[in-house]
Amino acid sequence: MRRDRNVADMAKKAKKTRGAQIVEDLTLLRDTLRNGTPVGEKFTLRTVELRLEPQPYDANAVKRTRQVLGVSQAVLAQLLGASTDTVQSWEQGVREPCTMACRLLDLINKHREHWLSVIQESSMRRIRWTSRHGRFNL
Repeated sequence: MRRDRNVADMAKKAKKTRGAQIVEDLTLLRDTLRNGTPVGEKFTLRTVELRLEPQPYDANAVKRTRQVLGVSQAVLAQLLGASTDTVQSWEQGVREPCTMACRLLDLINKHREHWLSVIQESSMRRIRWTSRHGRFNL
């Protein structure tokens, strides 16, 4: 019992200490900004540049992605969270996929097996036997 209280007391002190440190650091930041001192003189700053731009997809690239998966435009649209009309317009060259769609198309092309298993698992969950009608419902 006593040991449990000591552990609880130590945890409370640790939380207060961390909280006090956060308040102290934020106060220092506030004062630095108010004084016009360059933040880099008081704090460690890091700049990270990431090159994450997806490749552009033209009509042929979208169609090739779909054909490699062996799915219809409707199924690809479901994977991308888009409408079938949107995928059709990409494949006809009427519109180009937005950056987010291109990023997802990149992931589909890079990890094709994963997406094929997603499609397969999803379709297996949707097949249900209806004994009353004696047929499969999709």
